[in-house]
Amino acid sequence: MFKVWAQDCMTRIFPHSKPSEYAENSIFVRSAGNEVACFQIGVYGTPEGLNDLRVETTDLISPSGDNIQKSNIEVLYAGYVPVHWHSAGNVPNDLEGQAPGFYPDPLLPSLWREVGRVQFPGTISIWVRTHINESIPAENYKGRIRISSKIGEEDVNVELQVLPFSLSKQSHFLMTNWFLVGPILKFHKLEPLTERFWQVIECYAKNLSDHRQNVILTPLFCISNIPSFIDGRTQGQLIDIQETESGKYEFDFHNFDKWVKLFLGYGFEAIEGSHLAGGSIHPAGILLRKTGQNQAEYRRFSSTMDNDYRSFLQQFLLALRGHLQNNGWLKRFYLHLSDEPHGDQFNAYTSLAKFVKGLVPEIHLIDAMGAGEFAPYIDHPVPLESVYEDFVKSSGIPKEQIWFYYCCGPTGAWPNRFIDYPLIRVRIFTWIAFKYGIPGFLHWGLNHWDWHPPYYSELIYNPYDNTTGGSLQAGDSYVLYPPLMPSKSDDPVDSIRWEIIRKAMEDYEYLYILKELSSDGNESAKRLLERLDNQVVPNFTDHTRNHFFLEDFRIQAGYIITEGKKIVFTRYKCNYIVPNMKKLGRAGEL
Repeated sequence: MFKVWAQDCMTRIFPHSKPSEYAENSIFVRSAGNEVACFQIGVYGTPEGLNDLRVETTDLISPSGDNIQKSNIEVLYAGYVPVHWHSAGNVPNDLEGQAPGFYPDPLLPSLWREVGRVQFPGTISIWVRTHINESIPAENYKGRIRISSKIGEEDVNVELQVLPFSLSKQSHFLMTNWFLVGPILKFHKLEPLTERFWQVIECYAKNLSDHRQNVILTPLFCISNIPSFIDGRTQGQLIDIQETESGKYEFDFHNFDKWVKLFLGYGFEAIEGSHLAGGSIHPAGILLRKTGQNQAEYRRFSSTMDNDYRSFLQQFLLALRGHLQNNGWLKRFYLHLSDEPHGDQFNAYTSLAKFVKGLVPEIHLIDAMGAGEFAPYIDHPVPLESVYEDFVKSSGIPKEQIWFYYCCGPTGAWPNRFIDYPLIRVRIFTWIAFKYGIPGFLHWGLNHWDWHPPYYSELIYNPYDNTTGGSLQAGDSYVLYPPLMPSKSDDPVDSIRWEIIRKAMEDYEYLYILKELSSDGNESAKRLLERLDNQVVPNFTDHTRNHFFLEDFRIQAGYIITEGKKIVFTRYKCNYIVPNMKKLGRAGEL
């Protein structure tokens, strides 16, 4: 048996999935300019018969002869990773798949099934995507993708409708997923600040930018305990710190500037300075060099309340502010004090906040937190989604300055991006942000490829073999994978969830345009946005679980934007029918 089918990007194809009786080998997708069109292809057959699978694409050609070249169509193959347990607190309908089990997540550039002595799964999941440049004419483009193996051959007919408008290249919503340098050094076998280090960092900058991430966590202090120098500067730190005499410091921002310019060059909006301290009381470790020494010295001040530390911090912050100001970056810089302050950290945290604000009031302070009493001391508190509304009511901070985040919590009906969640629960966060007027989103885990406390293993961590960090929900700590063969390619490996997060960021741009039209008096846009408030995201937890409903909203948004911008477009096609929308919603509701 050999069967090929096409489907949208919102439900996973598992290693033992079989084509339904309604499966079709054709797909219709829509995309505006500056958007990424994507869909999936499932291939089902005998395991041994799929070991020589081949995929060939054609150009997509419009009736007028315009074309999207096949070289711009990317074909990726879903790798299957283990999910050891389900995320807690969820009803069965709010999860996808069955744990323990294998889930599709990493999207690999090639399919490896070259060992005949094992029986691979009889289903292959293929992810197809193409970037729609804003210069591509608005037409319907048709082509095919041929899937062939020794047991059969089938074509998938593809029709791509390019809409007559483009999304903004610069997102109107800020998003940071923390980019951690330590795992990059480890998995790419790098030494910091070398030529290859910068080449690899650029690979990640491009990938993040392509997925519309526009805020970058930037290490201010030690990224590696390497004590050596490179080009006369400390190698283990972006900012070179020299102690010229006891308690007197000078700062060289050469490599910091190189980092900032690299990310700003890829369209990033903001630079997010790393945390000054842990637990509000323990200063981040620093590398510094002294005149005449041939190695840097690692130093960790005893406390954030310590006079020596405050003296160092004063000199550092004043130098940093001046440098940011001279380069025109001051308004684009956000600084962390300490992550998730709580409980008995109040005195230490607020003392540090007052000290920093008293010295450099122009620098934006930002921190994730779950307790509202810490919020008034910084500019941009980032509460957990579950306490966001309480923060807005009680913090005294203007609503337009309050971001939100989630991590390993909250559990249950709240949105998150765990591997066992239906993809609409990964995608919906920007819709919620738009509804509530939230300006930004933060997540700690872009690439934390390591164990997470409480630790139970000293083995080398492999994100392809363990998706939980040992103690978390699957996928909490990363949405990017390292390359399997860094000796051959430094490009990170995308995940299905990372693709859906990009789709969520694109959704926000549709909503932003609708809001502009509504503000200009467009009644259709106004009514559709009311539908968003009442049916798509009535609140954080009761958002629709029906991805067809979300797609229908996007179709109508595209039509209203097209008409609202007075663009003539002769054909608007819908390629699916949902016979019972309520049946597909959560708890029988949209």
